[in-house]
Amino acid sequence: MAVSVDVEALIAAAGPSAGQAGREHVAQGSVSGLTSVDGGVRASVAEPRGGQTQVFVTVVSRALVVDCDRDSDSAGQPCEHAVAAVLAARDAGISWTSMAVSRAADTDGDEDRLVAEAAASLTRAELVRLVVTQAAEDRLFEARVLQRAGRLGPADAGELARLRALVRHTGRIPDSNDRWELHDLLDAGRDMLAELEIVAVRPASAGFVDVVEDAVGVWDKLAGYLLDAWDAYDTDESGEVADALAALHLRLCEELRPDPIELGQRLAALVGSADLDSCLDAPDSYTDLLGAEGFTAYHTALDR
Repeated sequence: MAVSVDVEALIAAAGPSAGQAGREHVAQGSVSGLTSVDGGVRASVAEPRGGQTQVFVTVVSRALVVDCDRDSDSAGQPCEHAVAAVLAARDAGISWTSMAVSRAADTDGDEDRLVAEAAASLTRAELVRLVVTQAAEDRLFEARVLQRAGRLGPADAGELARLRALVRHTGRIPDSNDRWELHDLLDAGRDMLAELEIVAVRPASAGFVDVVEDAVGVWDKLAGYLLDAWDAYDTDESGEVADALAALHLRLCEELRPDPIELGQRLAALVGSADLDSCLDAPDSYTDLLGAEGFTAYHTALDR
C-alpha cells in the first residue's frame, strides 16, 4: 500500500538540531546511493569530518522506523541522517510502501537474538568479511545482499535466455531420457525453482514473468508423472515446488500490476493447458488483481 511521509512532521519529531543538520546534508549534496528497498529508502550520508553513514528508513503500520549505523541509540527519535534520507527521497519522487511487520520482528526468537547480539559485537570489517564469504558460497544470499544495497536491476536478456534454456531442459527430461526416475523429476524441479528464486530477488519484469509462466507449465506436466505414481512417491514433496512457483508468480503479478484482462487470459491459458490441475490457484488468489473485467476474461478464455 502506497503511503505518504509527512516530512515536516518528521523534522519536528527529530528536533531542531537533527532537523537542521538533515537539511544541511541535503543542501550540501551529502546524500548519495539513494535506493528504494522493501518499500522504504536507504541512503549513504557523507559526514563533514569524513566517512559515510548508512541509513534505512521505512514505514511500518504508518509509523516511521529508522535503522541508522551512527544513531542507533536515538531513543526512537528520527536522527539527522533519517531526515536527510527522507528529504532526498521526497526530492527524488520516491514512493513509499507501508510494511505490515517490522523487520525487527524477524529476530524475536532466542537463537535470532543470540546471533544479533554476536553480530553487534563484531567490527564492521569482520561483518563484511563474513558476508563476502557467505555470498561466495550461497548465490541466493549474494543476490539478497546486492539487492539490499540497490546494486541489482531487472534480469537482462542474457539471464532470461539462460533461464528459458534451463526451463526447456527440465521439461524435456521425460522425453529425452528413457532411464529417468521419479526423483530425477523432483530434483530437476527443485533446481529450476532455485534458479528462479535467485533471479526473483531482482526487480520484477514482464520478461521474467514469461519465464516463470513457462516454468509453471513445465512443472504442471512433470507433476502429472509424480501424481500417477502417488503410491510409490511422496507427492507432498512435489507440492512444495508447486506452491513455491505459484507464490512466485502471484508476487510478481502483485508487483507489476498487469492489465486485468490480459492477466485473466494468461491465467486461463496456463490452467487450460495443464493435463491435470495447474499449480496456480487461479483465479481465486488473483482476485484483487483481476477485478470484474479480469474474471470475465478468465472464464471467457477458459470456456473457448
